[in-house]
Amino acid sequence: MPLLEMKQITKAFSGVYANEDVNLSVEAGEIHALLGENGAGKTTLMNILFGIYQADRGEIYYEGKKVAFASPRDAIDQGIGMVHQHFSLVRKMTVLDNIILGLESRASVLDRKSAAARVRELAEKYGLSVNPDSRVSDLSVGEQQRVEILKVLYRNVNLLILDEPTGVLTPQETEKFFDILRKLKAEGHGIIIITHRLAEIMAISDRVTILRDGKAVSRLVTAQTTPEELSAHMIGRELKKDSRQRERFLPEEMLSLEDVSLTTRRRKKKALSHISLSVHKGEILGIAGVEGNGQKELAEVITGIRKNYKGTMTWNGENLAGVSVKDRFRKGISYISDDRHSDSLIMDMSVTDNLILRDFDRSPYSRHGVLDHKKADEWAAQALEHFKIKTSGTTGIRTLVKLMSGGNQQKVILAREITDQAGLIVASQPTRGLDIGATEFVHQQLIKQKQQGKSVILISADLDELLSLSDRIAVMFAGKIVGILDREEADVFKIGLLMGGVTGQEESGSAGPGPGGPAAQGREGQKGGGAA
Repeated sequence: MPLLEMKQITKAFSGVYANEDVNLSVEAGEIHALLGENGAGKTTLMNILFGIYQADRGEIYYEGKKVAFASPRDAIDQGIGMVHQHFSLVRKMTVLDNIILGLESRASVLDRKSAAARVRELAEKYGLSVNPDSRVSDLSVGEQQRVEILKVLYRNVNLLILDEPTGVLTPQETEKFFDILRKLKAEGHGIIIITHRLAEIMAISDRVTILRDGKAVSRLVTAQTTPEELSAHMIGRELKKDSRQRERFLPEEMLSLEDVSLTTRRRKKKALSHISLSVHKGEILGIAGVEGNGQKELAEVITGIRKNYKGTMTWNGENLAGVSVKDRFRKGISYISDDRHSDSLIMDMSVTDNLILRDFDRSPYSRHGVLDHKKADEWAAQALEHFKIKTSGTTGIRTLVKLMSGGNQQKVILAREITDQAGLIVASQPTRGLDIGATEFVHQQLIKQKQQGKSVILISADLDELLSLSDRIAVMFAGKIVGILDREEADVFKIGLLMGGVTGQEESGSAGPGPGGPAAQGREGQKGGGAA
């Protein structure tokens, strides 16, 4: 008897099916991968299972019993837990407080000592090293993920749903994480993992269910399939193989940072420490690093969001000191933020309104201070077609972005930022949350910018993505550039070590920031021209 059976699950929004007669079964002691393009219905299906939505039609059986969850609490009480891609932690509270938050206690006073002991026991058992007394705001993103997993394990769940769980981890951390999943599997837990990384699916899952346009189109045994077959089932076609020649970038420096440092106000701690970096004309410069090591601050300094930096920064020979975000954009510096909800979109506004946020006050969208809705709508309709943006229902460009899938929200940002006028695209996690086909499309767009002589800074947690696209790869750790590798000398192992702060690998070309290492070489070599 399966641990979970979802039968003929159907859910529609505004008359459009998000799920239509979907069947899904998960065995105890199984890792089951869920694949599908953006808008294919993966999140809706899991939200129905977790009690966030209720199905219009269909049945759910859990541990052999028919169930109907009116809320996530109902699902958790029955032994189902979910770790979302965007964590739901209270940053000002401790690890322990986050884990026990919302739990009911029969005693008048919660026994925090026993709770902390239980957390430490779980952390040791599953290799989820974290201090219960630490404040969440002081933890790295990888540590926060451990807290989320401890939260569900503390509640004695038997079925665990994981949404894009490795996006914030180094390759070495991913392997450790997979070891945790294997332990849970061996103990009889059922695990549903949503990921777009086919290599990870092949490495960790037992079976795969693929959704397309709200329907389950394939159910495959992982050991009997291939990444190529998975992608073909998922997007209805085979991906194009990258057969392009890697063009040399030009010696002309477009962006230059000299000894740039940034101190955070809250903790008086250096978020960036003495960064010297240059990006050339027609170059894709990759930035690798575990999230929280200064990548976001670097992107925000370059785009003008952070102003209180020290050091010198020039774009196309012009000093950027005192130049606003808007003026930098009009000088050709675009920004695709890693946090689309907070930084890039106004969720209660339409697709059209979000697409013209940068230019609503100038021609062709504005004349004499009056918005030209017709011109705005024309541009939005073109963007939907060109970037293959799917909207909810039949509202099209009038759709509120909060009603769209995360991947389609990201495409709205891409359409706004990758313009003819852009000379530098700072792209932070541009394919996070995108399916394979959409990811391929974004990669083609970034390559196109390079071929047109534009510069790209690609910040990504996906090392395969960096290795595929970048001419050079700079690795960040603790706010510093600890290594800069030419693409030809870079590999996952070298980058992974640097991401974890392990330096001094002179024999493999991955030396640390000491004399002669890449950081030192970077100060000199990265300022030179030449080819990738």
